[in-house]
Amino acid sequence: MTLRKRMFWLFTPLLVLTLVIAYGLSERILLSRFDAQDHALLLNDVERLRSRLDSLISRSEDLLRTYSEWDDTYQFMQGQQPDFVRSNMDEQSLALLNFDFMVFLDLEGRVVTEQWLPPDLTDMLSVGTQHPTNYESLRADILQLGQQLAKHNLASLDVDGRGQLLLLQGTPLLLLASPISNTQSFAEPIGTIVAGHFIDAERFESLKNQVDGNLQLIEPSNAGVRGQALKMPLDSSLSDLVISPRRVLDNQRQQLDLQFSNQLQQPQLTLQINKDRRLYTEGQQAIRFFLLLSVTAGALALLLIYLCLEFWLLRRLQRIHREVTLIDADSQLPRLADQGNDELGQLATALNTMFARISQSESRQQLILDSINEGYFEVDPSGHLLTANKALASIFAYSCEALKGQSFALVLNEQDMLRTLQLLQKLAAGSQDNLLATAFKRGDGSLGHFEARLAAMYDQQGAIIGWRGIVRDTSEQMAYQSQLIDMAYRDPLTDLGNRKAFAEQLQSSLELMQRKQQSLALLYLDLDRFKQVNDQFGHDVGDALLICIAERLRNSLRQPDWAYRLGGDEFTILLPETDRHAAMKLAERLRHNLSQPFAHGDVLINFVTPSIGIALYPEHAQYAEGLIKAADIAMYEAKEQRNSVCIYQTTELSPPAQNS
Repeated sequence: MTLRKRMFWLFTPLLVLTLVIAYGLSERILLSRFDAQDHALLLNDVERLRSRLDSLISRSEDLLRTYSEWDDTYQFMQGQQPDFVRSNMDEQSLALLNFDFMVFLDLEGRVVTEQWLPPDLTDMLSVGTQHPTNYESLRADILQLGQQLAKHNLASLDVDGRGQLLLLQGTPLLLLASPISNTQSFAEPIGTIVAGHFIDAERFESLKNQVDGNLQLIEPSNAGVRGQALKMPLDSSLSDLVISPRRVLDNQRQQLDLQFSNQLQQPQLTLQINKDRRLYTEGQQAIRFFLLLSVTAGALALLLIYLCLEFWLLRRLQRIHREVTLIDADSQLPRLADQGNDELGQLATALNTMFARISQSESRQQLILDSINEGYFEVDPSGHLLTANKALASIFAYSCEALKGQSFALVLNEQDMLRTLQLLQKLAAGSQDNLLATAFKRGDGSLGHFEARLAAMYDQQGAIIGWRGIVRDTSEQMAYQSQLIDMAYRDPLTDLGNRKAFAEQLQSSLELMQRKQQSLALLYLDLDRFKQVNDQFGHDVGDALLICIAERLRNSLRQPDWAYRLGGDEFTILLPETDRHAAMKLAERLRHNLSQPFAHGDVLINFVTPSIGIALYPEHAQYAEGLIKAADIAMYEAKEQRNSVCIYQTTELSPPAQNS
């Protein structure tokens, strides 16, 4: 049988077997993975929805707790604040707290005072066939639930009063209760505040935005959702939440239910998520299309093999045979065995003669390459290593055997790969610029900086058959340059960013916040009575105190690189995507942490405290210079009061925070 027939009959059954195996594996493995990914996406929607509800309830609990744990509220319940209702329970205050109702109950569950701001009955969402007919019946049911929740919290000593997502007369609502105590929370509760809001169309739309699918409110069944409790974070504000197993409706849709229960373990509200099985459907289509293309490509390949075997393979082999026999070798080193009297057998005999001479030539070349100190390499057109000397293996921390056959992607990242390919294209077009300076990955995982000079390798017809080059290690030089740059942007005493780094980072952060339409907080911090430290204990102690302050700043920030020392005892802090409340909260924490006593040897310093000024973008200024000026003004106002935090105001500065 000729070589042509052997290759043809070998390829045909292999092609058919490959297609059959590919189809079976794709159906059993790929589609199951696509289905698992669809399930994971559905669970991601559940987690986003849970996180949104948790955030909503947590915020409402915090707002309610500020009322319930307030001396004025405590005194009002004792009958000492006659103007409390008029000042703090008006409709505007209720709207600012985002509550639709707020009711004060005494220990017996009697209503002391209340304020209601419910939406119109027609605007309330309905679940199932029920819908509230009047406010009085709705108020009575809410008060009854609130009294039960208050008694439960007081009996179980649950001072947090977790939020309850309930379904009342077919209307979903959030109900919270918090025991009334004084500001320090050590007094015995003397009543309960019950508050909440109805989940109207606008609030439900915000929940639907968390789900990449369809979210529906459905009535809970008497038996409840069969499933498992959703694992909650330790600080979660949600009550018990049960997630049902995923239900596959068809090839296109999947569904699961989330059921909320009250503190009495009674099913109250069920959210149903319907989501497309997009990956599964697309996977089916892709597999079918791939198999169709594979069958078509296989048929074309069989035809091309039949037509081209004679012209592209056998005749080329005969030509190679003639060219190889012209090589005059001094000695023979057999490497290929004669497989018969066909064309490949004749080629094997000729290649044995050629390999002997090539072996001698390669040995001489390798000795020369191994004697030089710089790395030498040769790669094929696809970038796979053909030849490397010992110096190249040494600087890349690989053995020569490990490097051979590897792609240059082994030592280059994706971005540098693109630069390298562009340089090779320029060299192929005749460019004289053959220098590539970039970072390479060593075998031990470290990065080094190298310079490589490249050149093309050509065959007898002038076509490029690969690339060769020399590599020089420039890591020490680049490290020295990086050290100089870092010194220009670092404060030498505290290792924080210096004034130059602060100015550049502030400008880039403002541009980023403008694009993202987010706020930014700038904190200016100055140490009170720091000069007294230098005068009384010396500059060495003062420097040690500044180093300690810098370390406390790093430990107090999520991003330590956003703290800077401008000079002396002045520091700045950048807080991107931070609003007024979060900036004030962080400033108070910094004021507390930085006010702690500092010990240096036998010296104890307990009189140095920070004064902090806050300015917000874009509320106070649109540009860096204006924002710096606003923060500086707020800082000087805080410094007049010492150990204070002030927020810049356009008319007058905000009142200082509580001093430590």
